[in-house]
Amino acid sequence: MRYFPIELVNAVTECVSSPADLLHLRCVNTTCQSLVTPRVFRKLHIQNSLQSVQNFQRILESDALAPHVREVVYDLRDQESFKLLQSSETEGCSDELEIAELEEALTEAFCALPKLTGLASVALNFWPKYRTQAGQEVPEQPFWFTNRQLNVLHAVHHAMKTSRLSSLTMNNVVLMSSACYDFVSSLTSSPLSHLSLSVVANGEMSAWSGSKSLNGSLGSLLPPSNATLSSLVLRSPLGLYHSPTSQLASFTYPSLQSLVVENIVFDHASPDGVEAFIMRHKNTLRKLELRSCASYVASESTPVGQWTGIWERLCTELTNLEELVVDSGSQGYARLDPILGYIPHTKLDSERAEEDMKAFQEFHTLIRARKYHTA
Repeated sequence: MRYFPIELVNAVTECVSSPADLLHLRCVNTTCQSLVTPRVFRKLHIQNSLQSVQNFQRILESDALAPHVREVVYDLRDQESFKLLQSSETEGCSDELEIAELEEALTEAFCALPKLTGLASVALNFWPKYRTQAGQEVPEQPFWFTNRQLNVLHAVHHAMKTSRLSSLTMNNVVLMSSACYDFVSSLTSSPLSHLSLSVVANGEMSAWSGSKSLNGSLGSLLPPSNATLSSLVLRSPLGLYHSPTSQLASFTYPSLQSLVVENIVFDHASPDGVEAFIMRHKNTLRKLELRSCASYVASESTPVGQWTGIWERLCTELTNLEELVVDSGSQGYARLDPILGYIPHTKLDSERAEEDMKAFQEFHTLIRARKYHTA
């Protein structure tokens, strides 16, 4: 094989897609190694286990491998459903010494991200379980799960002070009080152009712990105002999320062009909420995506912040918007149930629903016409 033209060898390697096969091919000879190494180490997957993190640390220390890493993905589990277990269900399951050792290794590894000089993207997926050194999946108690989240998030934000990281995704985050995230505000010069924050829904958390401190502001993990951020995603994919403490008034991103909001409750009574945030970026936003969002209704007797008014204000103010994506689940209303948490509020007359739909259609038609004329 050493006598084959390098173009032919390269064509062979490009036909291989399996990571395991690429690793085997990399061992054939030095030519295959040089061709395959940039591909096989471009995207690294780290499991939530001590062995996996230690393997990652070895790559971080390798001058031959570290420069090729462009993306790091932590604990990806595509086929699993997220579920927080009760403390009673996890009692006695986990080894605290092993968990502490794993957390220390994770902290050291993520603090060392600047060693990956070509790193552009990090995706953090938090699951309330870890893999023991014996290879078993073990559920974590609430304290250890939230503590691990804080340690990993703190380490990544520390690394961003000297890293070229441009994209950060955080999934299954249990939002605590803003005081827990002081390390975010200390990052005065964020390198991120894209940020995606996916939080655990109110209903899931209330059933898990009942702690009011686990209902923090979406702003807790937003970077300080800067001119770098151009794309922002705020999601709660497993159900509605509403935090009365959410304060977004201090966040302004002059380059923000794309905003995606999913299952987040609009609170018309709050001057610091999502709608005010959208309005503050009316001059730069080009794409707005609202999925399964709801307007908050405090009680049966309080005035309802109708979607009609929201659509009319957005239609008037977002004069530069070119793309509007709204799914059928939006334009709903939510109220707080003492047992179930935030749930859809269905006791609204059909006339109000028709008004909401009419206002949305007018807004949507305007955006489509604008996009057609600028095409």
